[in-house]
Amino acid sequence: MKSFGGKQRQLVLKISGFSERGWGSRGVFIGHDLSQEQWGAAIDEALASFPTNPFVLQEFHRARVVTHPAWNEEKQATWAMQSRVRLCPYYFATSEEDDDPALGGVLATVCPADKKILHGMRDAMMLPCVAR
Repeated sequence: MKSFGGKQRQLVLKISGFSERGWGSRGVFIGHDLSQEQWGAAIDEALASFPTNPFVLQEFHRARVVTHPAWNEEKQATWAMQSRVRLCPYYFATSEEDDDPALGGVLATVCPADKKILHGMRDAMMLPCVAR
């Protein structure tokens, strides 16, 4: 993977949430935004730190742009914000033997459309979701 070209590096390498770097998009490496050297260094870091701070490797998918109402504090009014949304499902098991965890809810993080890494940033909205 270290020798992948830019088109092959449509990947995201991110540190586990149990690290102090696991929030605010710190510890997130987007392969196609990095040079081959930087990508290789990120892979080396992930492998070296795995015993104490595991990393996750995922395909990069750009979220589509949607319009969502947002609050403007200065104007005391809502406005139509062009946004990208990250959905985080929460599953719960009732016991250690439970092999069929149930979906307990979903948290939507609505970020400005110009953001590539979607997380709970200052300009984001965190919204609980329900299935209907």
